[in-house]
Amino acid sequence: MSRTVLVTGASGALGPSLLAELLDVDGIDRVAVLLRPGPRWDRRVHELRSPLSQSSRLVFVAGDIVQPDLSLHATDRNRLIGEVDVVIHAAANTRFSAWGPELNEVNVEGTRRVLAFARRCPRLEQFLLVSTSCVAGTSTGPVVERLEDPPVAFVNPYEHTKWEAERLAAAAGLPVRIGRLSTCIGDGRNGYVHRFGAIHQSLRWLIRGLVPMVPAVVGSRVDLIATDVAARWLARAATTPVNALEVCHVAAGQDAIPLRDLVDCTVAHLRNTVSGWRSGQIEAPVIVDVDTFRIFERSVARSGDVLFARVLEAAGSFFPALLYPKLYQTVNAEAVWGGPLPLSDWRSTVRRVIDFGCSRQWRRPRAAEVNHV
Repeated sequence: MSRTVLVTGASGALGPSLLAELLDVDGIDRVAVLLRPGPRWDRRVHELRSPLSQSSRLVFVAGDIVQPDLSLHATDRNRLIGEVDVVIHAAANTRFSAWGPELNEVNVEGTRRVLAFARRCPRLEQFLLVSTSCVAGTSTGPVVERLEDPPVAFVNPYEHTKWEAERLAAAAGLPVRIGRLSTCIGDGRNGYVHRFGAIHQSLRWLIRGLVPMVPAVVGSRVDLIATDVAARWLARAATTPVNALEVCHVAAGQDAIPLRDLVDCTVAHLRNTVSGWRSGQIEAPVIVDVDTFRIFERSVARSGDVLFARVLEAAGSFFPALLYPKLYQTVNAEAVWGGPLPLSDWRSTVRRVIDFGCSRQWRRPRAAEVNHV
């Protein structure tokens, strides 16, 4: 059975990999990509279309999830309503440090608008919401694949708005699957990163020797997955029937990385590849308890050191999660996949991402460099 899939958020970190995987799935006849209109329209279309060999099945539609009726032209709106079988809603503001109302407008109200559009599609088989494992907030221990009451607290407003978006989707009266992704670090095959996020900024400062310590508690682990693995799962999920609400953790789960192992792997690779580390001029970060790290933060604030303040601001969006160790259940995600998730070797992936980031000076690749698929 052929399907038309509507994708939002294709210009984000996951987008290029997701489009490539969707075009590789039998039974998907067309992939319609909602892109915000504006002066960068041509550039964004080129970035997304140029790496794809089957681009004839890819169509781009001007629209904006923060506008009423998605700001769709009447012709596009009517055509999509009659054709769309699956909506993959991946658009989100993922900046942990963003202002609350700004996050709410995109992550909550934007989701509300896309759901309203999906309700008008008579052929709709599935609304696939791309969410985040971060909705567990400050919870610790096992995290099950179901909607839960809000945690005692959220680490940042981003987590809260994604939690609220899940509630909207669950109450929409549609066939809904929620894919909660853990941290997508980069392509496991070549380290490609389409858009650098909080973990990459932390790596950037660590490589420059500006992260002398990392806060942690007993049992701290980092749940990382390769971006291409997440994209493959979402493409599989898009053609897997869903009847009732289903929540899936696309995560490493039992294979989450002990923090010490991740630091040791990163440092060992830097000792072999980066001059300052090779010569011993840069020291490896020390893993410390939260009280020690807070003392360090206060000393930086008193010193007035602008650079270190920037480093702490960037790292502060990633480090707090280390204080709330979790183990994500992946039973539902594995059922969709048909077995254990195809996780990449995390050590190889981390090394490739570091090499890619260093080669690009941790800046977003130019359009001509988007050739990873």
